[in-house]
Amino acid sequence: MTATSRTTAKRQPTCPQCKKRFRTSSRTAKFCNTSCRTSFNNEARRVTYLFNATNSPFFQELARQAVRARTLLIYKDFSQEQLEALYDVYAAYQKTNVYGLRKEFGEAQFEISHIAPVRGKESVGLFRADNLVIAPMALNRAHGTKHFSGGASLPVTDLSPRFGLEKDANHADVIQRIIKLIGEKVVMAVVKSKKIQPSKRQALYSWLVDNLDPANPDHAKHLTTIETASARILAGIKREVQGKEAAADFRVFLPYHDDTSVLMSEWERIGKAYRPELLPALERIQFLLANTNSRFRFNFYFDAIDTQLVFDMLHGKPAYTVDSVIDALYTKALASPVIYRPTDALLQSVQPAVQPLEARKSVTLSFIEDLDSQMEYIAPIALVVTNMAPVEEPHFIVRSSL
Repeated sequence: MTATSRTTAKRQPTCPQCKKRFRTSSRTAKFCNTSCRTSFNNEARRVTYLFNATNSPFFQELARQAVRARTLLIYKDFSQEQLEALYDVYAAYQKTNVYGLRKEFGEAQFEISHIAPVRGKESVGLFRADNLVIAPMALNRAHGTKHFSGGASLPVTDLSPRFGLEKDANHADVIQRIIKLIGEKVVMAVVKSKKIQPSKRQALYSWLVDNLDPANPDHAKHLTTIETASARILAGIKREVQGKEAAADFRVFLPYHDDTSVLMSEWERIGKAYRPELLPALERIQFLLANTNSRFRFNFYFDAIDTQLVFDMLHGKPAYTVDSVIDALYTKALASPVIYRPTDALLQSVQPAVQPLEARKSVTLSFIEDLDSQMEYIAPIALVVTNMAPVEEPHFIVRSSL
């Protein structure tokens, strides 16, 4: 019996990478070889990562800060580690503001404050993690362009007109120039490691533009508001258009951040990463909180003066700036032991060493000891002691005239 040979059907697809036609017996093959497949996938990832960066709130903030500084050089020589650290600061800033809800509900906001000012007289402050502090908006606005010390800046003499920006520069173009300056490889690596995504607001806005009907009166009213509406409001409009119930007000479930907690977090971040001399003072506070009860921790906060001192320290003033703040906290805890229950470890850490009582010194001995510290200023002849007869006080005799 003669064996029947089967002929396999051949396909001639065009390779998406090299654009050449090739023969294959596979029903699913798209590329002519492994090299073309790898190159195509790498380019697809590149396009996706750069799209995510270009349309993300993070890179939009980078563009805003560059325009504010009037130069792209605030991102000069950025490494992957520096860009990741900057993203972490930005993410924490967004979290403390509850992703825009603090502003929406009229609550006090936090801002990204510069240590070396954005536009100083002789330098430009870099938008880099070691030059930034998340701080209460009121303190940041009052701080203005003051610079105590430290941070990261670029001398004005090093600025180049080639990297200059106008006040009304297009942010989309600025983002592309920032990516080119930092480098696509660094940007792509950070987009991947930090999972940077396009703005949710932009996605919601695009959906509404495609689905709102100007001829529908219920839709038309939204077309005048979506340009400036927040992502939360846009999400509510989308649910309405889709016929879904409005989402409940979930403000009460959101984490609460106050001035004290935010400044304490920044104190720890800056101390661990850039200024280790700040850590001993922070550890004193952490030790106090760990050795008192929950009532003290619940009532722990910085008042207006304390907040200003901590703010100034984080902006370059020395660590001893906040010594009075910490001493006052210890005094408060120890002044009410029944209420705050300080532990033995806390009591022992602040208990002064007991000095032995000294015998009462004579006036002469005390005088001589005092002279020791002034020895170089006293003539030696003044220290000679001799036996002298007491001087007899004069007697005044009143005689009567005869």
